[in-house]
Amino acid sequence: MIDSLIDASFSFLLAFGLPAVFVVFVFKGAIVGKPLPTSVFLPGYIFAISASRRTIALVVLVASLGYTCGQVLVYAIAARWGIEGVRSLPGVTISDEQVARSNRLFRRYSGAGIFVTNLVPYVGSFILIPAGIASYPLGRATAYAFVSTVLNYVLIVWVVVGSVQFVAGL
Repeated sequence: MIDSLIDASFSFLLAFGLPAVFVVFVFKGAIVGKPLPTSVFLPGYIFAISASRRTIALVVLVASLGYTCGQVLVYAIAARWGIEGVRSLPGVTISDEQVARSNRLFRRYSGAGIFVTNLVPYVGSFILIPAGIASYPLGRATAYAFVSTVLNYVLIVWVVVGSVQFVAGL
C-alpha cells in the first residue's frame, strides 16, 4: 500500500514538476503525507530531472513552502478544532504519546522547539498542534517552521546529491 503511494507520488512529481512538488509537500507538512520519504523524494526528483544548481535551489524553496503551508494548515486546524480536528484529517493517525511528547516539547521550548523538531524526521508537524491550541503567534510559528524546513531540505539535498557526485567521481 505505502509502496504504491510512494510510486504514484513520485510519478506525479515527474509528470507535473514544481506544482506537484508543492502539493506533495503540503500533504507531507499536513501530516497526511508522513509516509512519503522526504530524504528520498527531494534528491530523487532532483536526479530524475537532472537539475542545475539554480533548479535545485528552486526545488528546495518550493518544497519548503509546500511543507510549511501544510504545517500552517495543521496549526489552523488545531487552533480551531483541537487535536480531534487534526485526527479527523484523512490518513492521519496520531497517538496519545505523540501528542503528549509534542505538548511537552512545545511547553518547554515553544518557538525553538518548532525550529528543532523540523530538523528531525517524522516529528516536525506534530509540534504545530500544541502551538495552534496555545495560540502561539502564527507569524513566528511560520517563520520558525519555514527557516528550519529550508535548512533541513538543503542538508538532505547537499548530503545525498554531494555523496552521489563524490562516488560518481571516483
